[in-house]
Amino acid sequence: MKKYIAMAGLLFLSFSCSDLLTEDPKASLTTEGFYKTANDLDLATTGLYNLIGLTFNQTAGFASTFGADDMTANRDGNKADWSDFDIFRASSSNNLLNYWWVNFYRTIKSSNNLLANYTNAADATETELNNTAGQAYFLRGMSYFFLTRVWGEIPLVTEPTIDYTTQNASVEAIYAQIVSDLQQAEALLPDTWKDDSKRFQNGVNIAPTAGSAKAMLANVYLTMAGWPLKQTDKYALAAAKAKEVIDNKTKYGYALVDISILWKKENNFSSETVYGIYYNTNIAEFVYPNTNMMLLAYSPQDEGAWGDAYGELNFYKKFPSGPRKEATYQMVYYPGNDPTKAVDYTKTTYKHPYFQKYRDDAAFNPVNHVTSNWVGSHTVPIIRYAEVLLTYAEAKAMADGVDATAYDAINEVRTRAGLKNLTTGLTAAAFRDSVVVERGWEFAGCEPAARWFDLQRTETVAKANSYRDASEQALVGKPDDITHAFYWQPIPIYDQLLNTNLGN
Repeated sequence: MKKYIAMAGLLFLSFSCSDLLTEDPKASLTTEGFYKTANDLDLATTGLYNLIGLTFNQTAGFASTFGADDMTANRDGNKADWSDFDIFRASSSNNLLNYWWVNFYRTIKSSNNLLANYTNAADATETELNNTAGQAYFLRGMSYFFLTRVWGEIPLVTEPTIDYTTQNASVEAIYAQIVSDLQQAEALLPDTWKDDSKRFQNGVNIAPTAGSAKAMLANVYLTMAGWPLKQTDKYALAAAKAKEVIDNKTKYGYALVDISILWKKENNFSSETVYGIYYNTNIAEFVYPNTNMMLLAYSPQDEGAWGDAYGELNFYKKFPSGPRKEATYQMVYYPGNDPTKAVDYTKTTYKHPYFQKYRDDAAFNPVNHVTSNWVGSHTVPIIRYAEVLLTYAEAKAMADGVDATAYDAINEVRTRAGLKNLTTGLTAAAFRDSVVVERGWEFAGCEPAARWFDLQRTETVAKANSYRDASEQALVGKPDDITHAFYWQPIPIYDQLLNTNLGN
């Protein structure tokens, strides 16, 4: 299908790190005929995690979510590429488009190879075979979930072959594959990896479990109930699947943590992370997929960071005061890293609030805000337990009405944020709107549970952008909640040229 993914199995199985985080890279491995032993399967799944590590270790892929109302960027230098998504003028030649497209398809390609060949491992037990397939199904389903939300109709490839004439599949077909993959993952993955020291570290599962698959399925069903499919029967499925996670949170090891430590480096291995991407720079050799560059991405250039993006003003001003806001945003700035010159965001170069998420890392000095390294080990949570609670609340209300369990779920998140309980007696629609607002505050900034995806599925992209502060960069493109203009990104130009069937 595309040259980008043709060598994924070869290239990224070579970056094997045992303990998923700590082993030195192995020699390059071929995919054909490779899967002979249980150890081969272990190496192969580790290669998949390296691919996912690459996908989420910097802001490039997240740029496609900047059309929401929570993040914006300046247009100085290379920041224009990020700003293009924020002001709806990104073209198919925008360099940042490739990052998620290429790395998700690499993950899919390697998953396809693994699923086509894993049963050749003659000495593997049935459990080892099932766990291998479960991880591949989970990561393939997750990859397609992100891809179709960003690009809509895309190539659907489930075999380890390359076809440069592949047609785009319908969104409905892609979601059918996502659901199938995650259902397979749910059935094949264990409830915990406690007996596997590579996949269970520091008291948490760092590989997906059955609970992870259930939680992602709930998110998928919730999205299917909104735009573009509008399959409202999926609300009930989303509520049921999220409830399974909530009712079994002790078995899976999930719980909210204190908001004051949620984004601290000490909380990198957290009970709140239902599934996350774990990084570790403390390895014998530099392995790029093991490094997270987010610690500099959303921090101010005034303090020597990169400043790829920062918070939109009106969203920040509406954000309720309290411990969650203080954990989400940087509150005090030291221009030139001088603590004696402390200012608030209005005195920074771009006069916008920056995000605190991901910044607290071993390389960060809280005394002067100096970051001594451009890479860190901060975990990127793909799904947090807070999302499970909010998914349940919204889906339950929309499936068969608001009840006490729906209020309990959203109020658990609000209480942790330092807010009062949500007003009682709301209609289902008003309750849903309140949950979407709550999700915006809870996942503000560069989180995989992006605000953009909520605005997209609820058909409120243009509405949210209508409240844009006049001092922000003016919109070039005009999103439309009726025609859905600018809801999806253009397919990268290289792939359009490689396969003319992909279209724009």
